[in-house]
Amino acid sequence: MRVWLWAGIEFAVLAVLACVRAKLWTYGSDTGTFAQIVADAFNGMRDGVENGTHLRYHFSPSLGLLWPFVALTRSALPLQLVQAAATVACAPLVAALARPYAGPKLAQRLGFLTLLYPPLLALGFDEFHELGLFTPLVLGLFVAADRARWLWFAACAIVAVGLREDAALTLIFFGLVLVAIGLRPAASGLGLLDRRPLEPKATAIAGAALTCGAAGVLAVYYTVLALRFGSWGPSHFYVYSFASGPLALILSPLTHPREFATSIFTFGRLTYVLEGLVPLAFLPLFSWWSALALPGATVVLLANSGYVWRMGDHYAALWIPWLLVATIMGVVVQARKSSLRVAKVWTTVSAVICVVFLIAFDPMHPLHYLHPYYHDLADARRALDCVPESASVATYDEWFSAVAAQRPRATIDRTGGVEYLVYADDFPGTEYQLHIRPAVASEVARGEYHAVCRFGDVTAYRATSTK
Repeated sequence: MRVWLWAGIEFAVLAVLACVRAKLWTYGSDTGTFAQIVADAFNGMRDGVENGTHLRYHFSPSLGLLWPFVALTRSALPLQLVQAAATVACAPLVAALARPYAGPKLAQRLGFLTLLYPPLLALGFDEFHELGLFTPLVLGLFVAADRARWLWFAACAIVAVGLREDAALTLIFFGLVLVAIGLRPAASGLGLLDRRPLEPKATAIAGAALTCGAAGVLAVYYTVLALRFGSWGPSHFYVYSFASGPLALILSPLTHPREFATSIFTFGRLTYVLEGLVPLAFLPLFSWWSALALPGATVVLLANSGYVWRMGDHYAALWIPWLLVATIMGVVVQARKSSLRVAKVWTTVSAVICVVFLIAFDPMHPLHYLHPYYHDLADARRALDCVPESASVATYDEWFSAVAAQRPRATIDRTGGVEYLVYADDFPGTEYQLHIRPAVASEVARGEYHAVCRFGDVTAYRATSTK
């Protein structure tokens, strides 16, 4: 009950922060993009930023479950609240999973530690992404398999597999582990994490079903849907001078070992991994369950962009759920090999490190997001109100995100090809001042656009060809 209580308090804090960010217009384009995707969930999952269907980038049919929240409110804020709720739900799930192995006191400590874990907290505070829902689903799969609750296991599996294709990839390996555990000759008795499930045969069947389902999603997505839409959008993250695309990159340790090692084994990637392990006091490394973090971590660390392997971003959700499970068993190992007191000391040390990280290296970066980026949002609102809701319009990331749920044809950073442009002459962004503002001025000088509304320094321009 204490874990649930503190989880509720943390949700309240995250919810207030979400409301503040929504009011200050500091959510970037991803929140607005997903608001459009979810609002169009049953009609192609189209959005303005990706200039078409989201399926070209990711396979995320599970987002359709969130459609009522956006459809009823015409706002992106419910998505942020759902993500916050998913984040804090991890604490009671960790405590529930740990209780049969660690006992009630250690399980409670692990629940509190989950509430403090910086990478997970950052997911709850970050812009909405489908991966922000992945961690509680993974933990739900573990709890369901551990308790032999197969209907709950199936429900979590279906949603998790349909969340995103790279998330489905990690579930293939989890399914294989369940098969191996279920088929062990000595498999009977104490629970999943001890490798002795309550129902060995059912565990093996559930694991096989999960592996086949996840593998089937990957096969259909990459051989049918991705080809239909021309290509897989994120493939550019896996292009190097020595490898073009994911498959070539996977083979490059054999074909170009020196170039691969030089490009991948970097200091930035090392610090990223440490940001995941240090707050947990390296406890996951005491358990073989930490190996399940490798597939997701590999997907992240092979990317050529530091944006992907930056703690605080949603990609961390591909590997931190497995670290949380491994942490449970790491603590159990300490309790069994040493003593309960030693295990408590480990959890205390981990909690202290988490607090230090939240103070000194906070991946949420709240001071950056809890103030408006533009000095007069009232002028911005009035200028956007000049644009019909059904019209196509381009504006800044944050302004787009604030109105995307009401404007299905809104997009970002365009200076042509849309009916309206809404920009401020004194917007502080360097990219805007150096590139977008001169381009807009050129469009106006050529007569392609003309001002229809101006409030302070914020102007709404309409394409001359628009009737």
